[in-house]
Amino acid sequence: MTALEVVQRSENRYRVGAQAFRLGQSWQPYPRLLELARGELRRLAAATRASSVLAVPCDGRILIAAASLTRAEDGVLLRPGSTVPQRTGRFCPRWQAEHELVAVEASVRLPTGRTVGSIATVLTLPQSSVTMSDTVARAARTLGAALAD
Repeated sequence: MTALEVVQRSENRYRVGAQAFRLGQSWQPYPRLLELARGELRRLAAATRASSVLAVPCDGRILIAAASLTRAEDGVLLRPGSTVPQRTGRFCPRWQAEHELVAVEASVRLPTGRTVGSIATVLTLPQSSVTMSDTVARAARTLGAALAD
């Protein structure tokens, strides 16, 4: 695996190699979704002053596919590639409570109605989630429309 650059040996340990990294970077849950989501997440994070993520279902869990983080401590739980428990296709409320987070979510839908993921703004308690709902929903609609173009 070292010769194929899947892993790289560093002293007595192994880590992800260049080839595995390249393969990971090319992964897409839906064509152009990550490319378009990154810009929308940056705009959403700036507008809400809260970390924003694109989440997609993956093997019974929710995979953070892209993120725009406003707080360094959010990177531990919400970095792209991390997973969180799933409950009916959405973030798990118990997980949120354990981490004192509230996720304001909106589904990203194609014009056909198919859901390809969700955008969430992740607030720390006691920030108000009520005022964020419209902003997050608008970002999800914008992303869904861009995927159709």
